Amino acid sequence: MPHKDYSGLEAQLYDTFRGGDEFDEIAFYVDAVCEKGGSCLDVGCGSGRVLLPLALEGVAVTGVDFSPAMVAACKKNITGQGAAAEVIEADMVALKLDRKFDWVIVPGASFQLLTDRDDAAKALARMRDHLQPGGKLALSLFTPWYEITHESLDGVWRLEKDEPLGDGSRALCHTSNELDRCEQRMDVWHRFEIIDPAGKIIDTEIKTSSLRWYGKHEIGLLLK
Repeated sequence: MPHKDYSGLEAQLYDTFRGGDEFDEIAFYVDAVCEKGGSCLDVGCGSGRVLLPLALEGVAVTGVDFSPAMVAACKKNITGQGAAAEVIEADMVALKLDRKFDWVIVPGASFQLLTDRDDAAKALARMRDHLQPGGKLALSLFTPWYEITHESLDGVWRLEKDEPLGDGSRALCHTSNELDRCEQRMDVWHRFEIIDPAGKIIDTEIKTSSLRWYGKHEIGLLLK
């Protein structure tokens, strides 16, 4: 699956599970973009986790996302914070806007959702085409070291997130992974649950996605 289209319970709980900044990613992008200045294109903007802080700093930022649910959530969050930013539903592989930017950023490892290497190269070419001369591209990448080194956990369900929802209920996310360590691909199953105060499951959903990871020199060659 070359893209991830967030919807349903997964989209509803997106900010609950992915709204944090445990690796200080938001500050990295805000500091970098604000220091250089200029306009910014946020590819795979989601619900605005990075886009919104940039907009609140006065950056002229445009967000694109493949998921209609994420585009709608991002617009809602922008309005709720009284910020200003454009958000567009678009595919990063076929990205074609009518302008160029001083920054193109891809936070949250969204680039790794492109599991086909040709699609990844096409997406990078489209991002390059949207950069002003002297512009910069910055993307977040990760390697799932724990999953790679714990082969016995392939196919095993694990509780990954358990968050309160404020009304006495809780949101849970269980995860199961299958890895192709030669092809550097991980298929992921997420089971989302909402538990009421009495401990009863009142909503549940299973979603799948896939991602590809890259070695340091491999991603360097792909960027070239």
